[in-house]
Amino acid sequence: MRLFWIVCILLIANTQSSRAQSLLGSSGLGMKLDPIDATQRALGGVGLAGRTPTILPGNPTASLDFLASTASVTLQPMWGNYKLESDEGEFSGTRFPVLGLAYPLGTSGVATLTLNSFFDQNSSAAVRDTLQLLGSDIPITDRSDLLGGLSALQLGWAQRLSPSIAVGASAGVYTGSVRRNFSRKFDLDSLPTLDGIQDYSDNRAWGYSGPLVSVNLSWDPYPSLYLGGSLQWSGDIALSPMEGSIGEKEVIRLPLELKVASNWIIDPGLSVSVGFASSNWSDLGYAEINALAAGRTNSYGIGLEWEATRFWSGILPLRIGFRKSTMPFQFKGQVVRERNMSLGFSVVLAEALELPLAAIDVAMEVGKHSASDFEENFNRLTVTLRAGSR
Repeated sequence: MRLFWIVCILLIANTQSSRAQSLLGSSGLGMKLDPIDATQRALGGVGLAGRTPTILPGNPTASLDFLASTASVTLQPMWGNYKLESDEGEFSGTRFPVLGLAYPLGTSGVATLTLNSFFDQNSSAAVRDTLQLLGSDIPITDRSDLLGGLSALQLGWAQRLSPSIAVGASAGVYTGSVRRNFSRKFDLDSLPTLDGIQDYSDNRAWGYSGPLVSVNLSWDPYPSLYLGGSLQWSGDIALSPMEGSIGEKEVIRLPLELKVASNWIIDPGLSVSVGFASSNWSDLGYAEINALAAGRTNSYGIGLEWEATRFWSGILPLRIGFRKSTMPFQFKGQVVRERNMSLGFSVVLAEALELPLAAIDVAMEVGKHSASDFEENFNRLTVTLRAGSR
């Protein structure tokens, strides 16, 4: 367990946000990040419990089969290229990690603590233009940088009511901040007579705060069939000026989010998973954000898992998945859609009494974001480390 925490600290210390992430990070609250682990990513999941015990924010029933206290960390680098009309470029970045702790309460209950990203705002743009001043056309360069994000800290609890039915609930707070820096630089080298004009800059920062609550249910009507559902409610999120920034506090109302999923063992060692998530981003209570909202958004996912063989200390499952989603915020006035294919696997690093105590889950996605003249091809690698101890 000590080695696990050393690895986590080293990974987090080297998880620096890139200055050239997806262009979608500049729209609305930024780019939405589903707080799911590598197993869910590989299966096209929406963030509900499956056959593999894990730690998922807002879904403590996913951790009910842990028989030892367990910690996990999920990292997700992403890179690719974009095309916007005649403009082309590349991007890369790494999301803030998902951290989780699960502590079993006897053999039928569990408590969880999670910290995860929800939205990432990370973009940088420079525009060269001319400004007519004092009878002269002066070359200028406007630069805008946006850096920050919205995260969630949650405490959860789940309990089995019977061998086939379990309920769970979690409560927490949104946290995080965003910083916007704008600068204008005047190019006066070609106009030496205009030497009294100074460059301009404006730096502002806001902090996020607000509550969230989720409830979830899992049901195994048959040994081979799992059904699950969750509902997440978010209270008003306060967007407050900080560090001397001017402006008034604004309030953002995030929508109710519904998730349902199922897993069916169609043959020993072979199972199929399907999932669906939906939320309505039509009225968020903040005019500037509402203007970019996409309305009702849905996500669909399907995946197949095959327990291929034993490797190292346990079963080696191979996974393949497909997912189709609508993003919450428009880009250049157009709804953004995401499609991706995924592959993944898990390796059990340590096992006791045929129960995994340490494992690494890996998922690789290849996908596309598209909206009218905007197209973004991306690769997304998700890695989850899990370790448990008594």
